[in-house]
Amino acid sequence: MNDELDSQSRDWSRDTQKIAVLTWISFLTASAFTMLLFAFIDPLVIVDAVNHPAIESSNAGYAIGFFFLWANCWIGGWLTLRLIRRKRTGPVSLPRRD
Repeated sequence: MNDELDSQSRDWSRDTQKIAVLTWISFLTASAFTMLLFAFIDPLVIVDAVNHPAIESSNAGYAIGFFFLWANCWIGGWLTLRLIRRKRTGPVSLPRRD
């Protein structure tokens, strides 16, 4: 039975792992900032700012605010990953001093 599970499960590629970690961390960060944001701002203010006839409830304001924050956190994390990426060339051999 373990052989079946091992053959069915595949390891994620390095890029897939980065995307999964980035998405999870940005979700948690957006959750924390959403609580902080809506402690001071009424969600109906966001609904009024969007000014769309189909959006009228405070729950829509919470959702809009959360997804806006999640997108900002994800984009910020992705840009950070892109900027700190460095090319790996292998071990560098230093000249020996005898």
